[in-house]
Amino acid sequence: MEFMFDTSPPHRLILGVISSMFFWFAYYNILCLKSPSRSYEWHCRVVTLTHAVIITGMSFVFGVYFNPWLFTDPGGPNTVYEVLTLMLCLGYFLFDFGWCLWFWGQESPLMLLHHVLSIVAMVVSLSWGISGTEVNAAIFGSEISNPLLQFRWFMRETGHSGTWYYEVNDFLFVATFFFCRTCLGTYLLYTHYFNPKPTKFFRMGGMGMYLVSWCFMIGIFRFAFYKYSKMYRNWKKKSAIVNGNTIPQNGVNGTSKVGVKQRKLVSNGDLGTTSG
Repeated sequence: MEFMFDTSPPHRLILGVISSMFFWFAYYNILCLKSPSRSYEWHCRVVTLTHAVIITGMSFVFGVYFNPWLFTDPGGPNTVYEVLTLMLCLGYFLFDFGWCLWFWGQESPLMLLHHVLSIVAMVVSLSWGISGTEVNAAIFGSEISNPLLQFRWFMRETGHSGTWYYEVNDFLFVATFFFCRTCLGTYLLYTHYFNPKPTKFFRMGGMGMYLVSWCFMIGIFRFAFYKYSKMYRNWKKKSAIVNGNTIPQNGVNGTSKVGVKQRKLVSNGDLGTTSG
């Protein structure tokens, strides 16, 4: 059953967005008061993590069970579930954008552009009462990898970088970001752009968000290439040491003092690989 949301009284939408923004702002201030020893960025990232988990669940559940199918029926009138998700998400983005402006330099210009495009898309969707389906789909694709990104930052801050679960989190983040923003995002943009229902504004807006996602993806590709190529070289180096195929250093046929010492360390379990 599809429930429609009456957007004729705009004060309801404005009140909902303002309430959402103050909710996230209050949550952030409570965290600051309860843990003053932590940095402002730490508390902001806790808010970001909370929002990402909640909004990913809402956009997925409502998108699967209560929304029109996003690949075939974009551009329709907003449902009550879409509106609730948009209001909660828009309030967070306004809070986070304000935080980024207050702590200028914490985020890159590309991230600020992403925030601006997201805010404009949600404001227009709420104001016009249409295209909540594809905007919610974009929210889901953008936020599903966010918890993994925040976990990565928290683990680095607490000295857990280089652990096996840190490496698993890194791999899942790269894979999730690539699949959702590049693979599914490309297909969604294709079906959305050539569908006659969405307005030109949302078609161009979808193209803009897609290009921003690709800018992020290029940076992640470079990070992943450097990280995993370095891990591969270290693994090859360790394998060569374990097999006794060390490169001669001040010796002949790999029997130098350095090679012998490294093999002894490996046999004692004291030499591990270095991850980048």
